[in-house]
Amino acid sequence: MTPILSARGLAWRVAARRGTPGTTIVEGVSFDLHAGEFVALMGRNGAGKSTVMDLLAGLRRPHEGAVRLDGRSLQDWTAPARARRIAHLPQAVRGASPMTAAEIVMMGRYAHAGGWRPSVADRAAVAHAMHECGCARYRDRPLLTLSGGERQRVLLAACIAQEPAVLLLDEPSTFLDVDQQLQTFALLRDTVARGGACIAVTHDINLALTFCSRVIVLAERSIARDMDARTAAADDGWLGAFSPRLRRIAVSEGQSWVAYR
Repeated sequence: MTPILSARGLAWRVAARRGTPGTTIVEGVSFDLHAGEFVALMGRNGAGKSTVMDLLAGLRRPHEGAVRLDGRSLQDWTAPARARRIAHLPQAVRGASPMTAAEIVMMGRYAHAGGWRPSVADRAAVAHAMHECGCARYRDRPLLTLSGGERQRVLLAACIAQEPAVLLLDEPSTFLDVDQQLQTFALLRDTVARGGACIAVTHDINLALTFCSRVIVLAERSIARDMDARTAAADDGWLGAFSPRLRRIAVSEGQSWVAYR
């Protein structure tokens, strides 16, 4: 089966400046993403997670290697065609826009636009996404009046309204309270179960083990571990990539939980 998204030998470097050497951020990053997979991309700060997400989204060109979407080089896709297949939520988005929440979510429909005005399908997709992300009740409020968590749900709704095959979400649970984190990851799990795929950057190991189907850990500028979530839940070895203070404990129903001391 052809992967929806494929990374082969990706490398990206910060260019050298006068008197300073260049810095390799990531190198040799290779993996495939198939329909139905919900992947947690993890690693310490500076491991290169956001860089990999930008490369997969086509926002940066790799210095080495290539990204393929549906078997074709990402560079062969036009921006609108790529946007109909990939939605990307970056790590930080400015929240000072005077646009309303509903207008922000409608921006997710631009890749599907067939005219100057939203279609019935566009409006339905926006309403559905805002309901799913729990932000419909403030659809008419300006984005700049919303809290950090409320803005995050609106931005996620814009990605859902885009109806892509691949969701690339850089820390989608940022600013969210515990219940909203659980709802968001459950929504993403249900979304990929219907045939899509998602890569989400997260620092929450237990969210990853509970909701994701696969865990990819970045360390030392490349992939240190790539394993399904069940393997990760039964293995202590990869936890050292995050902190020596982590340990795995058994909980009810044969599941594992990562605790710290």
